[in-house]
Amino acid sequence: MSLTHNGLFKQLPVEVQTLVQAACEPVTLKAGQLLGRLDTQARVYFLSGATVALVVEEPGHKSLAVGLLGADDAAGLGHVVQDPPPPNSPSALKLRVQTSGSAWAMSAITLRELALQHPALLALISRNLWQLVTHVATVAACVQTLDIHARLAAWLALSAQKARTTELHLTHEHLAHMLGVRRVSITLAAGELREQGLLHYSRGQLRILDLPGLIRASKPA
Repeated sequence: MSLTHNGLFKQLPVEVQTLVQAACEPVTLKAGQLLGRLDTQARVYFLSGATVALVVEEPGHKSLAVGLLGADDAAGLGHVVQDPPPPNSPSALKLRVQTSGSAWAMSAITLRELALQHPALLALISRNLWQLVTHVATVAACVQTLDIHARLAAWLALSAQKARTTELHLTHEHLAHMLGVRRVSITLAAGELREQGLLHYSRGQLRILDLPGLIRASKPA
């Protein structure tokens, strides 16, 4: 996929698109990959096929996903508006790839320099970061107010929307990691959703059969 498949990039003026494109390189992200772990300097990833989860991971505690980024987003934009942390610096909030796919990577420092020169780019980054705050708050509210059945439905619906496909490779173990629950809880909730005719799954391959129904199942009872 080309960089034009990224919704954020497409909102930029053509002249700024040209500058960003020249500074990017295509990369393939793998499911489970931790972004930034091997980077010598902070990078921003314009997603075009992969999805990336924002996951709180701390030793001795269950992990919990608090957001998901897809083809309308860029992962790592926070590094543009603040000084990039040293490589491998500890942070509870991780960017972990959920769905394998393509992306375009560029230096966060380079993107910052471009943003300071082009107000349209800076405004777009600021807008996207605010939207991300709202998104994280919405996911956090789901964690506090919904049962596991509705939370799983919400995460699967979000995953389909961000990946732009109803065919997903998501194991029960991975979903338990994202939702911060035991694997058996995912198995039971997924079984209920399957019995309702909302999805089909087999050996990590999950197909959403009724996305509107899944969205309805994610609402409070």
